[in-house]
Amino acid sequence: MNKLIDLRSDTVTKPSAEMRKVMYEAEVGDDVFKEDPTVNELEQFAAELLGKEAALFVSSGVMGNQLCLNVLTNPGDEVICERNAHIFNYESGSPSALSGIQIFPVEGELGVFTPKQAEEAIRPVSAYYMPRTKVIEIENTHNRASGAIHPLENIIALKSVAKKHNLFFHLDGARIWNASAATGISVAEYASHFDTVSCCLSKGLGAPVGSLIAGSKEFINKAFR
Repeated sequence: MNKLIDLRSDTVTKPSAEMRKVMYEAEVGDDVFKEDPTVNELEQFAAELLGKEAALFVSSGVMGNQLCLNVLTNPGDEVICERNAHIFNYESGSPSALSGIQIFPVEGELGVFTPKQAEEAIRPVSAYYMPRTKVIEIENTHNRASGAIHPLENIIALKSVAKKHNLFFHLDGARIWNASAATGISVAEYASHFDTVSCCLSKGLGAPVGSLIAGSKEFINKAFR
């Protein structure tokens, strides 16, 4: 019998029979009061895996990215990202609709832009009539660049730019597991260079729903609120 391999997207993955059994048997509770032991365990595991103080389970990758941007910014701020980034193209205009911020898209190559380009995109602090640059964001691996991996050395260089200008550095790591598998670089090593990270569970990992965001305890407390 011929079987069809669906290559439209890695979002078409489904939980295995074993995963469904574990879900059925999982102990549950009220997450509002942080009394769901399974969610608590997942968030603790994610924080340790990513090398962050805390993590939060959310319903989708878009929600994860937008929640991070919302906490890191104020209305009128600006986020620098690559022109083909998911947050700019595939998140329904949510930065402006939900947080009152705008995107400064930088032309990259295979999803990667240079530290020089980032520097040039930062708004001068003295220009009170311009939006205030608040976040530099990258995507790794990069969806619209056919899964291209962002080189670690460039990540480190962009981190230096962000630190120099007192900006936050956010990773859309929806597919960070792929980058780690391909390079041998741990997800914790990748995540260590960012203030905030989002990562997806429902793509190659096969979970039915959900993403995680991670960062400092203060950041996660604000995001949970």
